[in-house]
Amino acid sequence: MLHRTREQLCREAGETGFDVAVVGGGINGASLYHELCARGYRVLLVDKGDFACGTSQSSAMMVWGGLLYLRNLDFKAVIEFSLSRDRMIQSLNGRIRPQLFRYIPAANGGRNRRLVQSALYLYWALSFLRRRRPSLEAVFPEADLIKPDCRTAGSILFEEGMLNESDCRFVLDWITGHAAPGQVALNHSALEGGGYSSGDRQWRLELRDLLTNEATEARARCVVNCAGVWADRVNGQFGIESPYRHRLSKGVFIGLRREAQHESPVVFDLGEHDDTLLYLPWGPVSMVGPTETPCDTPEDGFRIDAEDVDYLLGHANRRLHRQAARPDIAMLRCGVRPLAVRNDYDANDYPLDLTRRFRVVRDKARPWFSTYGGKITGCNQLAKAVADAAAGVVGQARPTANQPNGEPPAIEWDDFPGMPGPVPSIGWCARHESCCTLDDYLRRRTNIAQWIPREGLGEQNENLPALQRLAKRLHDGQAAKAEEAVRQHVRRVEGHFDRLTGRKVQHNGNGSE
Repeated sequence: MLHRTREQLCREAGETGFDVAVVGGGINGASLYHELCARGYRVLLVDKGDFACGTSQSSAMMVWGGLLYLRNLDFKAVIEFSLSRDRMIQSLNGRIRPQLFRYIPAANGGRNRRLVQSALYLYWALSFLRRRRPSLEAVFPEADLIKPDCRTAGSILFEEGMLNESDCRFVLDWITGHAAPGQVALNHSALEGGGYSSGDRQWRLELRDLLTNEATEARARCVVNCAGVWADRVNGQFGIESPYRHRLSKGVFIGLRREAQHESPVVFDLGEHDDTLLYLPWGPVSMVGPTETPCDTPEDGFRIDAEDVDYLLGHANRRLHRQAARPDIAMLRCGVRPLAVRNDYDANDYPLDLTRRFRVVRDKARPWFSTYGGKITGCNQLAKAVADAAAGVVGQARPTANQPNGEPPAIEWDDFPGMPGPVPSIGWCARHESCCTLDDYLRRRTNIAQWIPREGLGEQNENLPALQRLAKRLHDGQAAKAEEAVRQHVRRVEGHFDRLTGRKVQHNGNGSE
């Protein structure tokens, strides 16, 4: 496989005339990049942060078949999402697995158990019986974790899909599999401006590398806005009008130490807003959440408040034997759902009542497509729909762009204190996966920041020497830069994670100050 340095990628971005430029490296942008590259197009993917650094790093990692749409009797949506889910499970074996979920009806209030069971049978039928048949279980491993008065109605098993590793890794794998000439993916690169020239029918895109502050001008015949929760801002930046916009909803998870009996994902009926609470096993942690909170801006949505933490702890403690307090939290994650609504939407619906379907709109005057909404389950469907539409603008791919990528490089493995198994080395991730910062590595190339308390630092900073070694390898020969990277990480953990979880850490003069 062709290996190019970041400097070479930036230079190629300025020298190549691209067929399509994709703005945003989340799940929609990454799957579209994969689809276009696989068809042989010259494609530029650009993201102002790291790949998958927004909503795509904070999902429930479920590949679901549209169970939510049964609420509104939208059978067409259920069939479409179920078909997409099953195709992904079949075609992406190794990245997505079939997964049994355990639904726990509310003991008081909430949905009627028989009604839920009937709905799950209907759900199974609408997927043409491709998944496992729903079944009742009164005795199950997780029962020992749940308070007796919360499991009097037993549990109902049903099958969905689940990502095997993480949502970040799922996104990244769409991107890193393509390295042919004319296929360029740039993270930490801001789209600062530009415009469309009707003379040569090309977009001029002004990019700035946020790591080096160097500017590059890229050219593309077509642009696709896959910026997710920032899509409206990107459209405004280029004067693009659309009949749709995004309504935003914040989703927060907390992670607790995983009990040995926690084998299957558990879905609790909350008994309010027809909503549920997920209790998901993931490596050494169990995720509890998410919240469903309307917000006005992405900045508001990506900010976890003490109220979010207390809300989730309260619901967990009402249902689980083990009572948790703030210092018991091992992980925090927060994403913002971009929900597509019409521009004239002015209602105040609960976010679950809004569609998760994606929308694609082409600008009337210029070759610019905007994508709205969407979920992991529909990413392949969105990618194919947008790629087909873009092909109508730029025509068939030129043969010179359709070159084999070769065999992927063998992964170099490393160990990190407390991780249940080896992780890709930071040097390998820098060379082959565009890993540029310590956070890129801890949060998205590996699960260190999600599985090890205090985002990898450990309860009393015992992993600080390991983080310092990682930073030195990433910033080889730049000792001051490596030290500053670690200081920034420690400050962020202390100012955010420790503040929200009430951690009291004893500093021992080992470089954390």
